Amino acid sequence: MTYVILGLTASYALVVSLLAYLVLLTNIHLVLKIMATVATVATIPLTFWGVGELRGLPSDGNLPGSFRMLWAQMIEPNALQGEDGHVYLWLQALDSDNFPVGPPRAYQLPYSDDLVTKVNEAMGRIAEGEEMQGTIDANEVLPETTSEALAEEIEAEISETRPGGATTAGERISNFDPSMLTFDTEAAPVTPAKPQ
Repeated sequence: MTYVILGLTASYALVVSLLAYLVLLTNIHLVLKIMATVATVATIPLTFWGVGELRGLPSDGNLPGSFRMLWAQMIEPNALQGEDGHVYLWLQALDSDNFPVGPPRAYQLPYSDDLVTKVNEAMGRIAEGEEMQGTIDANEVLPETTSEALAEEIEAEISETRPGGATTAGERISNFDPSMLTFDTEAAPVTPAKPQ
């Protein structure tokens, strides 16, 4: 993912240089120059969002509210190499009637001991033949912290896990809290009542 983002950055540097040439050194109408500038600036966040949703790459976005867990893999943090740990989940979203929605999707979550415990328990039940349903409790209140305390906490985590505190390009900081996630045996889909 990082190489894709760095490649896109280089591509946009080329586009911006061509835009600078168009705006500064050509004699086209001012309205066209403004439209070209606005279009170029608008494509940057759209492309960044679109790359994260490419098939085959695990999404680091929000998990669906209700899902069937198919499998998981945990990668522990490696302090010697300055690598953060991740938990990869392969999920299929479920609608309000517990029917699958769309194809399965891989998700990437930051490593935490609480999350690993929950996922390992769910994996054990999957290995025993149960179908596991996960739900995210959106009403779970995260602990209140000031922005300064949150910034200090993130800075401390970065400096502990990475030599020199260097950050990795393209990595989102997730506010996922494992206490919001619960696993249980998957409920049967809700089917319409038969006419009598």
